[in-house]
Amino acid sequence: MDRPEGRPPGAAADRERLRARAVGGASLLLGALALQQAATRSPALVERLYSRGLQPFLGGSLGAATGLVPFSVAEVLAWGITAFLGVAAVRAVLGGRRRLARLAANGLLVAGAAWLSFLLLWGLNYRRQPFASSAGLEVRPARLDELAALGAILIEEANEARHGLPEDAAGVMRLPGGPRATLARTDAGFAAAARRYPVLAGGPSRPKPVAASVVLSWLGITGIYSPFTGEPNVNMTVPDPELPFCASHEVAHARGFAREDEANYLGYLACRAHPDREFRYSGLLAASVYAVNALAALDPPGGERLAARRSPSVGRDLGALAAWAARYRGPAWEAARGVNDAYLRAQGQADGARSYGRMVDLLLAERRAEAAGGPSP
Repeated sequence: MDRPEGRPPGAAADRERLRARAVGGASLLLGALALQQAATRSPALVERLYSRGLQPFLGGSLGAATGLVPFSVAEVLAWGITAFLGVAAVRAVLGGRRRLARLAANGLLVAGAAWLSFLLLWGLNYRRQPFASSAGLEVRPARLDELAALGAILIEEANEARHGLPEDAAGVMRLPGGPRATLARTDAGFAAAARRYPVLAGGPSRPKPVAASVVLSWLGITGIYSPFTGEPNVNMTVPDPELPFCASHEVAHARGFAREDEANYLGYLACRAHPDREFRYSGLLAASVYAVNALAALDPPGGERLAARRSPSVGRDLGALAAWAARYRGPAWEAARGVNDAYLRAQGQADGARSYGRMVDLLLAERRAEAAGGPSP
């Protein structure tokens, strides 16, 4: 049979292939959505079978493989994928409707496969039961006097931990051995914390330095965990006083704790249990900032009174953190925050980016448990 005039050979087969890819991509996306919704209804089942079963095996295997190289495999892949997508987009625009249709169909298929892979490799951890339930901590709304007392304790402990730490020429805390050596020691805090909470145990998970850290800085990102490579990645422009806490936060993600408030609290807990003083100080400094900010949001004068109790050396460290943020904050920072907020809401964190600050609820629950005779961190 003669083909219709003007129709190129294989056009029908090409359309069928594109249709099959589009249907396949849509099916994968719907399957991922169904899996996510099913997991939302069964946190205890997700905790038992996935977060303490399948995911540690998958994440640990990936982390062990990528840990054989000193650089971030995730960063290399990210730049490679960005370049490939840029070239593909230009070729599609220049190639007309047929190439655009091919790009759309392939993009849908890749997006579906990536989203389902994300959920299976790590993303279902957003649906696990809260850490407070696993740890037996009671989380409840805080009173103003509780917030004030928590902030005062943390400021006092941070002031004490800061005493005697090495400083640079500007009087800001300096990490002995440098930032890269610090990353290599992050796991020690989790090994110690796991003696209190065995759920924190896991294989070695060394945070990787990001070569293009300045890009993360413009986006306001201090670190990022890559589920596809099992790597915690850390922004190396972050000032020394904050770096150990940032690295510990990302390792908490690698241990399967996806929610930001929990990763913050567990990062603090691991720093607090760490054998090195600079880690203990970094965790206490971060926790004190969150506690004071929480009080200041409800009682501004009370927050100011607490902040005034910081030692001069701690004040210099916080000044360095503020200067870092001011140096990079801009339109890209605000846009990235909006994207992150939308991502967190899509994962069931109704507070979005504000969920980072809810670690204070866990800090208060920890203090109540200690007051009732529970174990101390």
